[in-house]
Amino acid sequence: MDTDLTRTDIIKYCIKRSGHVCLRGVNLSGLDLSNLKLALFDLSHACLKNVILSGACLEGANLEGANLEGANLKGANLRRANLKGANLKGANLQGADLHAVRHLEEAELDGANLVGAFT
Repeated sequence: MDTDLTRTDIIKYCIKRSGHVCLRGVNLSGLDLSNLKLALFDLSHACLKNVILSGACLEGANLEGANLEGANLKGANLRRANLKGANLKGANLQGADLHAVRHLEEAELDGANLVGAFT
């Protein structure tokens, strides 16, 4: 399945944005979005399967209902992100900052690597 946007497209959103960026329901599966600042992005119900988000800043991002199965979130900043109903099966959250994450208890975490993740 082809993605809706490329890494370059996302970087353009990061540079141009003046406030809230809505990528609700967009397919970004398999993209390398490592080390990008995606704070406050609305990625609700997006397909982020196998996405590389290591070192990314997702502070305050809306990931409600997002499919992050197999995603690499190693060392990512997820402070105050909304994970209600997010699918994180098999995701790598090693060393991720989960401080004040909202609805973590409602996320699907089967097989997720949470070693070194902190809240």
